[in-house]
Amino acid sequence: MTIHVMLVHASRVIRTAIGNLIDLQQGFRVVATAGSTKEAIECLTQTSPVCELILIDGSIVQPGSIAELLAASSAKVVMLSECETDESLDECIKEGARGVIGVDADVDHFVKALTKVHEGEYWLNRQATSRILSTLGQPPKELSPEQVKISSLTAKEKLVVQAVLQGNGQTLHNTAQDLKISENTLRNHLTSIYSKLGLANRTELFIFAQQHFE
Repeated sequence: MTIHVMLVHASRVIRTAIGNLIDLQQGFRVVATAGSTKEAIECLTQTSPVCELILIDGSIVQPGSIAELLAASSAKVVMLSECETDESLDECIKEGARGVIGVDADVDHFVKALTKVHEGEYWLNRQATSRILSTLGQPPKELSPEQVKISSLTAKEKLVVQAVLQGNGQTLHNTAQDLKISENTLRNHLTSIYSKLGLANRTELFIFAQQHFE
């Protein structure tokens, strides 16, 4: 059995190095790479690579990114971090990431972590496990009305919103080309987005996205 891996890291050199390392391990193969979470989600939603694990650089992960990756794929997410005890990664675990691997891990440790996560286990050090368990009984932070609306969007719809924002007033045709979908499909997505966000048109969507999308 081969475990298929998507590798997400901002550095092309590091992506290549880690990718080569993974491909050298028996039973592993890198099937897709990306330089950001946005690129990874686009790849997962548009080309649908078959992968069981997503290995991502923890330093490029933003709030909500792990949840978006999981919405776009059934793969398990593992993070690479300069420090396995980095408390900023705790929220990523709560969003659904299954483990953290320190960049100083040796090859055996690295392969064992990926294998265990693929088998359904978590790969966390004791400090992180203790911190996360201690907060599980606390009430969740209350979301703003805008955050509640945004959470109702699918991963593909969020990509459309980001494209509208980055397009800065460009035509539907150009936005559809950027997303590699038809104009009709784009219109269908926009209709759903307007309904979920309580907006009337692209102008209102652009203003909303400027204020509430990172």
